[in-house]
Amino acid sequence: MLSWALVAFLQLGGSAGVTDSITLAEALGRARLQRGQTAVAAARVSAARGALRVSGAVPHPTVSYSYTESPPRQHLTVDQPLDWLSRRGADRGAARAGITRALADSTQLLADLGRDVRVSFYGARAALESEALARAQSVLADSLAKLASARLSAGDISRFEQEQAVQEYARSRQAMSEARERTRVALAQLARVVGWDRDTPPLPAGLLDASLDRGSPLEAVDPEQVPPMRAAIADSAAAVAAARAVSRARIPIPSVQAGAEWDDPSSDGAQAVIGLSIPVPLWNQGGGAVAEASARAAEASARVRETRLEVVGTMREARIHLEETAERARFARDSLLPSARALGARALQAYRSGATDILPALDALRGQREVALATIQALLDYQDAAATWHALLGSTD
Repeated sequence: MLSWALVAFLQLGGSAGVTDSITLAEALGRARLQRGQTAVAAARVSAARGALRVSGAVPHPTVSYSYTESPPRQHLTVDQPLDWLSRRGADRGAARAGITRALADSTQLLADLGRDVRVSFYGARAALESEALARAQSVLADSLAKLASARLSAGDISRFEQEQAVQEYARSRQAMSEARERTRVALAQLARVVGWDRDTPPLPAGLLDASLDRGSPLEAVDPEQVPPMRAAIADSAAAVAAARAVSRARIPIPSVQAGAEWDDPSSDGAQAVIGLSIPVPLWNQGGGAVAEASARAAEASARVRETRLEVVGTMREARIHLEETAERARFARDSLLPSARALGARALQAYRSGATDILPALDALRGQREVALATIQALLDYQDAAATWHALLGSTD
């Protein structure tokens, strides 16, 4: 792919200051180690698992001591609430759904990080290809200008035609400077994304058309398994469990009381005290809380349906985008670019032999540059589409 441009790039020394290289796999692995998203993902899952432990914890008993003037003067009671027993299963169900949501969010967070790495990696690769192309085009324009000067000295062309060739060479130098600037910016962005800690940014090692000939990763995917759907389903399950917990909390569950009373002159020792306390729902029956929780559960269920429609639609669009960008990239690489290179070579040879004037040669040179840049852009579009597809599926590889 663009071998002539790559050869020219390597011969001219590449980008100044770049001494290290990094593959896509190394970039993905380094980003997971160096960036904060990995720690954020782990912290979210740990917090959700901590919430599960809290939801299953038994509440502490309440110990009371009192002293009175009348015998028995000293009183000690222990009050153990039992209302948590009716809610424990539902509370833990909501907490487990929270873990599922945290895992889905963490997967998506790392998948988005992977997408950023892929986009930056291939963006830098495309910038290097564009710079190599600009350098090669500058070499061709310089050759054309020297050839025009020789033909002017021989009296074969006018000075105006020779100045056109010189102007084209000047324009190619400007284009080379612009391409070099884009390369430096792209490499700096790649260094930031992967958490590069050295002074010089890494050079992405790999081909811009990687995976293009292996076929698009369009295997059948269950929309229910992608992170957004898993998160929405978990939210719905948590809301349903929370509503169940609120409903069960309306059941009046007694608290057990146990204790002792002593310091009574008329008694030889302490007397045991055992009893129950039960809440009496006089002022409200908890219907408002149940209605609120039920409404939230209904809303979460509706959001699952909306998320499913959105995920299916997004996957269809991403699939179409990936298929079409792959088709354009292959056609540009395999058909347009070789044809433009052949036309450019023939036009330059015709001008060298005096069979044509400068305009066809310049048009062929510019056309070759435009097709090559369009090919690079087509390949970059494919890699962007592939990165989006991977992120949508929650892939972190």
